[in-house]
Amino acid sequence: MDTILNIFKSLGADITFFYQLALVLVFYFVLKYTLFGKLQEVLDLRESKTTKLEGNANKKFAEAEELAQKYKAELDRANHDAYSLLSEKRNAAIDAQKSKLKEVENQLNIQVDEKRKEFMAELEVHKANVLKEADSLSSDLVNKLTN
Repeated sequence: MDTILNIFKSLGADITFFYQLALVLVFYFVLKYTLFGKLQEVLDLRESKTTKLEGNANKKFAEAEELAQKYKAELDRANHDAYSLLSEKRNAAIDAQKSKLKEVENQLNIQVDEKRKEFMAELEVHKANVLKEADSLSSDLVNKLTN
């Protein structure tokens, strides 16, 4: 203990050092319970309103991501449904047009056959007329050559 007192004396410290130490400790405890306690409460409140809200923001962000994925899935399903419905309607329309086309084609084939028969009949009539005229022309020609 003497060595400590000698060190204090060489530093120029006297008995007032202990009074000052006691005052510092008293002020420390008084300030701790009055000022530092309130300061710690303010710091904790600030942390809860800032950094802890970040956790809530992360939760909200995760919920938003989940909703976005659900929306995308619903949009893809609706898109697929619309495409399949469009495809069905298009195929039905194409089938209807094909059946109408077949019907019109059959009617045109029937008309072509009728016109061909009429034409062939007229051709036979003209052929017969030409052959008759050919006989008369050949006899006229023979008569002219013999004369």
